[in-house]
Amino acid sequence: MKKFLQLVMVCAGVGIVSLSTSCSTKDYDAGPTFPGRDTIKNSMRGDFTANINGVAFKAENKYASDITQGGVRSISISGVMDSYDKDPKNNQTISLYIANYTGPNIYVIQNGVAGSYINMEENVPTTYLAKTGDTVALIQITSDAGNLQGKFNFVVAPNGLGTADNISITDGSFDVPK
Repeated sequence: MKKFLQLVMVCAGVGIVSLSTSCSTKDYDAGPTFPGRDTIKNSMRGDFTANINGVAFKAENKYASDITQGGVRSISISGVMDSYDKDPKNNQTISLYIANYTGPNIYVIQNGVAGSYINMEENVPTTYLAKTGDTVALIQITSDAGNLQGKFNFVVAPNGLGTADNISITDGSFDVPK
């Protein structure tokens, strides 16, 4: 019994010591001087908005990449909007891709420049691709220094073809860390 009481006292002492050293009155500092802060990717940072057939789209999660391989630079930007009830089986995604990226400019949806929209309902994705040859189908990059910033507009259709089930994605804008 004596050994049991000693063990309880040691455990209680360790608990009190660890509690007192883990709690601190010092404020948390995640400012620019925090080591590694500038390299941490956070999908919640930035903005990515659009209208889908006139209904507001505001992405909670944003992703951007700027990659050069074999001397060819390409960028991709995506925004994911959760469903109203945050059900992981339901969400909407808009993605933009530019191969042979040459810097801030207007890129027309055609070979090497693409836009897509995915509507996920009950874990079943319906994928739409931006239609080529449309005069308003474009992605405009206004800045690529630090963040990728720009605008986009296009009409998507199943497989990027046809006139049935078309969806207009308008007034798109983004400012996403890469």
